[in-house]
Amino acid sequence: MIPWTIQAVTHPPDITLDAWSVYEVPLHGDSQPWSRHLVGFKREGCRGQVSSAVQAFDPVKGVAITKSGRVYLLNAYPGSDADARYCWGRWKAAHAIRKECDVTDEVFGEIVRSGPATTPG
Repeated sequence: MIPWTIQAVTHPPDITLDAWSVYEVPLHGDSQPWSRHLVGFKREGCRGQVSSAVQAFDPVKGVAITKSGRVYLLNAYPGSDADARYCWGRWKAAHAIRKECDVTDEVFGEIVRSGPATTPG
């Protein structure tokens, strides 16, 4: 598992994800650190989205920066979306991923613990 980098994210979000989840996968093989990927419904464009590996995460803002340089806002609460699940399945097949670990609850817990006393998003 890669460390979940905690740092301030100062870039404005490029993509807002609703009904999001976070998965760890052995993208570069079981012997390498697993990478975390965001999966959700992309508000801009109204479709499912899978991110490249997350490089930085700010739990106070609920914002992540991925390896591709995109900035994602995890809006409101985690959830599930049919289009996002379909994209995730296709992404895993394209990368020959057979193992995954759902870490959504852990990530949402970090957001709740780090954020203000109000509800997210």
